[in-house]
Amino acid sequence: MPTTARSILIGIAATSLIALPAMVGAADHLDGPAVAANHAIDINDVYVFEGADAGNTVLSFDVNPAAGVISGTTFDPTAEYVINVDTNADAVEDIVYVFTFAAAAGGTQAYTVTKDGAPFLVGITGTTTTIGGRSVFAGLVDDPFFFDLDGFKHFKTTLLAGSADPSQICDANPDVNFFAGFNATAIVLEVPDADLGGANIGVWAETRIGGSQIDRMGKPAINTVFNTTDADKNAYNAAEPANDPADWTANVAGVTSAIRQALGEAPAAADAYGATLAGLLLPDVLNYDTTTAANYGAPLNGRALTDDVIDISYSVITDGLGAAGAPAVTSDCVANDSTFRPAFPYWGVANVAAATAAPSASTADAAVPVNPTRISGLLMALAALVLFGGLGALTVADVRRRKP
Repeated sequence: MPTTARSILIGIAATSLIALPAMVGAADHLDGPAVAANHAIDINDVYVFEGADAGNTVLSFDVNPAAGVISGTTFDPTAEYVINVDTNADAVEDIVYVFTFAAAAGGTQAYTVTKDGAPFLVGITGTTTTIGGRSVFAGLVDDPFFFDLDGFKHFKTTLLAGSADPSQICDANPDVNFFAGFNATAIVLEVPDADLGGANIGVWAETRIGGSQIDRMGKPAINTVFNTTDADKNAYNAAEPANDPADWTANVAGVTSAIRQALGEAPAAADAYGATLAGLLLPDVLNYDTTTAANYGAPLNGRALTDDVIDISYSVITDGLGAAGAPAVTSDCVANDSTFRPAFPYWGVANVAAATAAPSASTADAAVPVNPTRISGLLMALAALVLFGGLGALTVADVRRRKP
């Protein structure tokens, strides 16, 4: 790549990192202005995985990023929280579970669940309801998202200095899970596989107020990484997955190409890889074979609470660059800090707030208490992948105009 073109790419990437907190997002936390205005309807992550009983499937998502620190700890009583299930691979919902919550009273909220408009289950936040082999939980939990902020900061420093060396992401200095100890509010539903209309399903979550869809998510980080303007982010969150290939392929392909060119790949190869990745990621639905254990990395089969989506995302974006260009990135070298429950509702117990000087390196079985003084740092962590989003301002046409 010519030096001038490479400098432009690096400059835009650097600018996107500096423009905080206006552009924030991690897996899907605070991914657009509409949801940033009401964290209770901001979908953080969606999970679909096998239950402790292999004949069951768990459908789950969380809202309220850093609950109790920058977000509340309750669900919005004016909102609908929705889990959609596609049973015939057309990215259109065939089964719809809708959760609605009463106003908080005495520290809890009563809620109801409907399936395709009919009464299904009821519950009280913080407790589990099981009826007829179907279980539901809603309430405050440990947020299982994990990410090395400091490693990314090192990478950002080299980027601003004019280098694009992604090895700084995983530098053992030490590598730390910044999200250790943060909470969220989760909805967890476990049903028999037979309820879901077949072995192969597609799942996504959405939140609605007054009948209008405000947020939606299937796969992690699609809106955060590939859409950069406020208008695009809001439009994406209000869109239907079936329209994704037609409406959002250019963004996914263009951002991917720009990233790979910044890391040294030739434009034609970068464009081709971007088109391939767009075909894999869109529509934005989590596909899952209910007869198997979930594994987002092999290949995009549901998403377990333990899946390292940051490692997978880094690996996919930089795949194949090692020998011919910049080093490929395969990990940010941090582990999940959460201690998961072996049975329903599976998510880790919520962390107790406490003031600590800084997050410590994560371990497999120890949680770090929440530190409210880390709010500004959290916003930086939520913005870490904006590097890729900032490059999204370069369309495929922009990239091609820079070809020698």
